[in-house]
Amino acid sequence: MIVRSIFASALLATSISANATPQWSVLAGSNADFTYLDNGSLAQQGNVVEVDVLRNYNETITLGNDPGTGAPMYVHRSVKLTYKVDCGNGTIAMSAWKMFDESFANGKVVWADKNWGKPVFTAANDDEKLAVVRSSCPTNTAAR
Repeated sequence: MIVRSIFASALLATSISANATPQWSVLAGSNADFTYLDNGSLAQQGNVVEVDVLRNYNETITLGNDPGTGAPMYVHRSVKLTYKVDCGNGTIAMSAWKMFDESFANGKVVWADKNWGKPVFTAANDDEKLAVVRSSCPTNTAAR
């Protein structure tokens, strides 16, 4: 498992390219196959921190089937998420997402969008969101 994680991290470091080089680290406590947090993406404004997270899946993921055709919808192997974290109260909101048909945010973009308007902050109620809050907020917040 450790060798697999090291290999995945090395492959990730060489596979993802963007304007600014991401500083990916494995996000502990996630329930996805591999989840990484981009430490270089942390941007704070008041109590709110914005951060990018990358989920990789060992298998293809879909968001269900089209009710008319039965065809799988949004078939993807990885997704890059942008979260907003309110470090004052430990809540989290999804801000944007981009799904890719290949691992490590490579390949064709399957679906990309963002939340429009004010973010809807909710309690961090699963392992991934709790880990994002813990990793994004300074140690003196309610999230710790």
